[in-house]
Amino acid sequence: MSPLLDGVLNTQTYESAQLNAVISSLFPSSVRVQQSENINGHLHGLRRLTLTNGLRLFLKSSPYPGTPLLRHERLCLETEARVLALLGQSANPCIPRLYHYRPSGSTLGPSLLLRQYMEGSSLLDIEGLLNTRERSEVDRHLGFLAMTIGQNVAPRFGSLQQVAQGAGKTSWRDAFCALLEGVLRDAEDVFINLPYAELRHEILRQAPALDEVILPRLTIVSLGRPAHVLLNEQSNQISGVVDLSSACWGDMLMAEIFERPTFAVVEGAGLPLVRTKRESIRVLL
Repeated sequence: MSPLLDGVLNTQTYESAQLNAVISSLFPSSVRVQQSENINGHLHGLRRLTLTNGLRLFLKSSPYPGTPLLRHERLCLETEARVLALLGQSANPCIPRLYHYRPSGSTLGPSLLLRQYMEGSSLLDIEGLLNTRERSEVDRHLGFLAMTIGQNVAPRFGSLQQVAQGAGKTSWRDAFCALLEGVLRDAEDVFINLPYAELRHEILRQAPALDEVILPRLTIVSLGRPAHVLLNEQSNQISGVVDLSSACWGDMLMAEIFERPTFAVVEGAGLPLVRTKRESIRVLL
């Protein structure tokens, strides 16, 4: 057996032992992992688990060591765990239940997130099968979810980690510009050819419009992304939203569903039908 294959098998054995230890701490000793299915093609390690008591769970773990990560990707699991823990207090049926989170740097191994497995087909897969009324109901529900999630507020703006550590920004303008600067630096790091000076100048020129955001609201930036919205296959209504790792304390209009919202999205969120000039600038930024 090659040293590389031997190392992979040892890692998998170690991870299985650690997973069984987590399961034992959450459920009666008789409960074990009955089936484990790998889901390939993602940055993080993903597995769909079926326990001997019939419960289905979703396991998300750190990317393999050495995987190149964007700045915001380095804290994805921690962000998602914080969001799930926070939203779990409201027991919204569309938000997965968080069962366990182990942060990176732990002596037990890499970071690990164990949450409820949400049943349903993604909006990406069945969008073309929905009639107009069904699609409007989905949009209206997404708008309502954005508004509901945005009822959670914080004392400062920025990432969930920064705010939790007391290092958030006092203004949304400063927090947003810092987040966007991280994206630009990611592009510079891999030599993507963009007019960086012009971009930074334009951002600073338009940034005063961000100052009208004075309340840091919990915002899921990717909310509404079709691959992250699950629908019940019988009713075609939302059964869950997944991958909440893009969350920040900021402007609710930063959620993707508000880029080109339908009437139903705006109605569900309880927002005015016509945007102000500054609101339009905020969405553009």
